[in-house]
Amino acid sequence: MKTLLQKSLLSAVVFALLGGVALVPLVGGGSAGAQPIVSAATAFEGVRVNWVRRAENGPLGQAFEVRVLREYAPAAPVLAPKPGDLYVYVNTGGSDTCTLNRIDVLNSNAHSRVNVIDARSRALLASAELHDAIGPLQSTALSPDGRFAYVPAESEGAAVLFKVDALSLQPLKMLDIGGAVHQMQVWQDRYLLIDTIAAPGAADGEGHAVLLFDPETDTIIGGIGARGTGGMPYASWADPAHEFIYVLMEIASDATSAAFRSAGVAGAMPYWVAKVDPADWSVVAEFPYPGLRSDWIQFDASGHHMYVNGADDDSLSKLDLVNGTLDWRAFTGVGPDGIELDATGDLVWIANKGENWKYHASRTITVVNTGTGARVDTVVADGSGIDHIVLSPDGTEIWASASDSGAVVVLDATTRKNLARIPMPGFGDPHGVVFVAYGDDGAGRVVADQGDFHGGVDPRNGKPLVK
Repeated sequence: MKTLLQKSLLSAVVFALLGGVALVPLVGGGSAGAQPIVSAATAFEGVRVNWVRRAENGPLGQAFEVRVLREYAPAAPVLAPKPGDLYVYVNTGGSDTCTLNRIDVLNSNAHSRVNVIDARSRALLASAELHDAIGPLQSTALSPDGRFAYVPAESEGAAVLFKVDALSLQPLKMLDIGGAVHQMQVWQDRYLLIDTIAAPGAADGEGHAVLLFDPETDTIIGGIGARGTGGMPYASWADPAHEFIYVLMEIASDATSAAFRSAGVAGAMPYWVAKVDPADWSVVAEFPYPGLRSDWIQFDASGHHMYVNGADDDSLSKLDLVNGTLDWRAFTGVGPDGIELDATGDLVWIANKGENWKYHASRTITVVNTGTGARVDTVVADGSGIDHIVLSPDGTEIWASASDSGAVVVLDATTRKNLARIPMPGFGDPHGVVFVAYGDDGAGRVVADQGDFHGGVDPRNGKPLVK
């Protein structure tokens, strides 16, 4: 737990990075008329204007191989979705290494697990523990056609990725993609966008990569690592058009980054977002942001702005994607993680996981006005350690994984009331939710995951999923 002195030092670093202009904490009880935050745009402008490009020019793509470590015999389906059904897939792990106060003694899972929920009845339909490798994990993903689930795990000390039949829940392959899987999402309704992180003690940037994975061939069609980027890739997101990949970048050295995050390196460079063109894997733009170490990027429906959190300084910034200017910077709850927009685009939800602030597993979600940065509400969810939050494909609900409570929480996107709490088998720690819709022909398609909407569905642009 950070001491008052540590928090003061951390605030001092943020103060310096923003040009010495202090930000005023929000006041008020959370109503729509709450006071907007004082704009930090003027202070941040100096950082933006004086930014020196970190990445090398030109293509930075690298070759990545996938090794098949084990193959499994197929099994009979345990699920039989009907036309019009909507399933939610949730991966859970054997323990949550990201939060120190999780009561892992309650977690009876020794391995990673894949779980399936009926999105409309909110009933748990099926669950399978993958016994050949242990968890933890940090994300959930399915192939764009909903045929395969992907479950990260660890085998004999090495990171692996299970490819699982989504209806039988039988593993088909155990894969080594060259690093520990961090986040995953559908890309262009054809591939998976995956980022990996290195094991502790690895050389600077080693194992950190952003990859495009083809579920049909189990190959990586391209990717970028730390080499030439001027930093260390941490997590990646696709813009709404799925034309570019936006990568959260950290200082190259884990040790330096950790010291900066704990306010030990006064005046260190800000964190930034690299805009990558996967056509040749070049960095076409860089966007510094006024926050300490982001975990998440969320784009507005038009793709003109992005929202970036500051997990270590409890902030949310809205940046213009044309010139990188800062529209506003707002305070959130403790250690923000997942970010999501409602169907109107007027409100942005930020999950206050307690990321990096150890021993503080928050159960709140901050709701902010997208136009002004004013806090609209603080929602108390029926679960703690809220990390991933995903808007349902019809635009009416927010589904949240509560990693410290071993549950998935469903909230009304309009009233912001808790609607349901769905416990995960064995108190497993969930990270992420993926919606799979089944058409009149019985075929599945991923319509929403942590990378937003897919398969022609987009409630923010007038195309909600219709039952």
